Amino acid sequence: MTSSSRGSRLGTRFGPYELRSLIGTGETGEVYRAYDTVKDRMVALKLLRGETAADPGFQQRLWRECRKVMALQEPHVIPLHDFGEIDGVPFIDMHLVDDGGNLKDLLREQGRLEPSRAASITAQVARALDAAHAVGLVHLDVKPENILLTHDHFTYLTDFGIAQAAGDEKLSRAYMAPERFTTGRIGPQTDIYSLACVLYECLTGQPPFESEDASELKRAHLLSPAPRPSIMRRGVGREYDDIITRGMAKQGAARFGSAGELARAASEAVFAAYEPVSVGAGRSGPVPPRTRPLPTVALAELDEPSAPEPPAASEHSWRLPAIGTTPLVVTVVGVVLLIAGLVLSVNLVGGTHHNASPPARQTLKAAAPPASTTPPPPLTPTLSRPVKGADGLGFVGETARCDPGNPPAVVLRTAQSLVVVCKNLSGSYYYRGERIRDGAHLELSNAEPVEDGFDVTNPVDGAVYEVRPNRLRILSYGHVDSSEPVLQFATAS
Repeated sequence: MTSSSRGSRLGTRFGPYELRSLIGTGETGEVYRAYDTVKDRMVALKLLRGETAADPGFQQRLWRECRKVMALQEPHVIPLHDFGEIDGVPFIDMHLVDDGGNLKDLLREQGRLEPSRAASITAQVARALDAAHAVGLVHLDVKPENILLTHDHFTYLTDFGIAQAAGDEKLSRAYMAPERFTTGRIGPQTDIYSLACVLYECLTGQPPFESEDASELKRAHLLSPAPRPSIMRRGVGREYDDIITRGMAKQGAARFGSAGELARAASEAVFAAYEPVSVGAGRSGPVPPRTRPLPTVALAELDEPSAPEPPAASEHSWRLPAIGTTPLVVTVVGVVLLIAGLVLSVNLVGGTHHNASPPARQTLKAAAPPASTTPPPPLTPTLSRPVKGADGLGFVGETARCDPGNPPAVVLRTAQSLVVVCKNLSGSYYYRGERIRDGAHLELSNAEPVEDGFDVTNPVDGAVYEVRPNRLRILSYGHVDSSEPVLQFATAS
C-alpha cells in the first residue's frame, strides 16, 4: 500500500471488512469505518502503509506491542479486537468511537477548552498511560489526533504500539520530548512530556511550539523554556505555568513522577480557581454587632475629643480584658448623662405651652462632607479588534501593558512576543515588549511613528525594532536578527 493509494480503498472490501468511510489518515496509515461481515459489527480498521511495513522487524515489533495493549483492562485505552496481515497489508481492528471525534478536531473547532475540561481529558489520558506504563508499554505518540472523545466526554487513547514499531521519522515532532531527538533514555517520562504539551494546547488552543521547519521544532524542544499558558489565554491561572514547566522539563527526572501526578496537579489548579474565600477566616464566635454611631450634631456639642476606635479583637477571643475597664465605663456613663441632660434642657425650654408663643426653632444640620478634589480615574480605552489576553491598555497581568491614561497605539501578539506601543500625555510614544516563553521584557522610550507603524531603537546595542501590522522585525546594523509574523493586531480608540 503506497502513499499514492491513500484513501483509494474506500468502498472496497478488505478481507472480511467492508470499508464504508474514511475516518482519518496519518503518516503510518489510514483508518476506515468498516463493517466486519464475520462478526456483524462496525469497527475502526487501521491499514498501515506498505512503506511503513517494509522494515523487516516492523511487524514483529507491532504485533508484540498489540498483544500488550490487548492485555490491558484500562477503559481509557481503545480496545483492540484483532490484528494481522491481509494481502501483505498489516491491519489493526479497533473499537469504533462513532459518536464523537478526536481532540485535534475539537481544538480546531473551539480554539481552546475551559481548564476544567482540559483537566478532565488530561486525567483520562493519564489513567491510560499509567496502566500502560505499569506493564512496560510506552506510547511515544501522545498527541491530540490520538485522543478520541465521545459526546458524553469519555476519552480514549489510541495508537498504542504504532510509534514503537514505526520509528520517530514517521511521527509528529510537535509533542516530542527532548530525549527523542538525542540518545537520552526513553520511558514513561517521555509520555509525560507529551501529555504536558497536550494540556498546554487544550488550555491555549495551540501547541507549545509551532514551526513548519522540523529543525526549528527540534531546537525548541531541546533548548527553549516551556511557554506559559497564563500569558496566552486570559483566565488561565499562573499555577498552570508551573504545571507546564515541570511537565515539559528538559530532563525526565525533573518531570512529574507519573502521568496521574500531572493530571492531579491540573485538577487541583481547577479547584483552586473556584475555592471560596472565607470572610473573617480564623475568628471564633459570632461577630459582635456594630454600635450605631452618634449623630454628628451631638458629637459636635461635646468639648471632649473623640477617642480612637479600639483595636480589633484577637482571633482567639472577643472578650475585653478585665484590667482597665473602669475608666471606660465611667467615661461612657458620663457621656450618656451629658447627652441626657442636653435633651432634658431642650425639652424644658422648648416644651409645649398653650399660653406662650413658641420660641424660634434652631435647626442644626450636620456639616456636609467636602467635595472630592480627586479626579476620576481615566477610562480604559477600547481596542479596535480583540487580541487574546488583552484589554484597552494591553496585556492583562503582563509587562507589555500601557500605563493608565496612556492609550496604546499598537497592541500586537506573535507566537513568541507580546508588544504594546503607548502614547503618553506629552504626545510621545514608548515601547514595551515581552518574550512569551520566559517573560523577559524590554521598555524603550523613543518609539517613532512611521508610515505603517513604529520604529524603536535600543540605545544600548543599536538594535531597531520594526513594529508593523503584519510583522515584528528586529535588525542589527542592517541585518535581520528575527522576523515574527503578527497573529493579532489592534489599536485603541
